[in-house]
Amino acid sequence: MKIAKFVVIATLMIAPALAISIPAFPQAPAAATSPALPESWDAKIPLPPGAVLIDSTAPKAGVVHSANFAVTQDYQELVNFYLKELPKAKFVVGPKLAAPARKVYDLSFLKGDMLDNLTISPSDKDPSKMNLHIAWTPDSAKKKSAAP
Repeated sequence: MKIAKFVVIATLMIAPALAISIPAFPQAPAAATSPALPESWDAKIPLPPGAVLIDSTAPKAGVVHSANFAVTQDYQELVNFYLKELPKAKFVVGPKLAAPARKVYDLSFLKGDMLDNLTISPSDKDPSKMNLHIAWTPDSAKKKSAAP
C-alpha cells in the first residue's frame, strides 16, 4: 500500500514537469521558417521557386535596399531564369558580368530610370545552394525621383 501511494504521489509530482518540457505534438523549430520579404520589396522582381530570404538591409542614407536569398537552383538555371523572367516583368536587362567557372553572375536591370542589380554566387555556407543578392530602389523612391 505504501508503495502504491508513493508511485501515485511521484507520478502526480513528475507529470506536470513532463507535460511542460515535452510538447504533445512535434513542432518545427522557429529557425526553420524564413522571414517575410522586406517591407520595401519590389514585388515585380521575380524570385525563383523556393527562394528563402536570408537577410535584408535598408539604407541609412540613400534609397537602395538589398536582400540576400538562398536558392537550390544551379548557376545556369538561375542565369536563364533571370534572363527570361526580368523582361517578362517589364524590366530592361542592362550590363552583365559573367564568370561561369566561378559561378558568379552580376546583372543590372532597370524599370524607368532606376537601376537595380542582381548578383548570383555560390553559397559559402552550403555548397548545394546558391546565393542571390538583389539591390533595388523601392517604388516610393522611384516616384519621388520622377516628380518635377
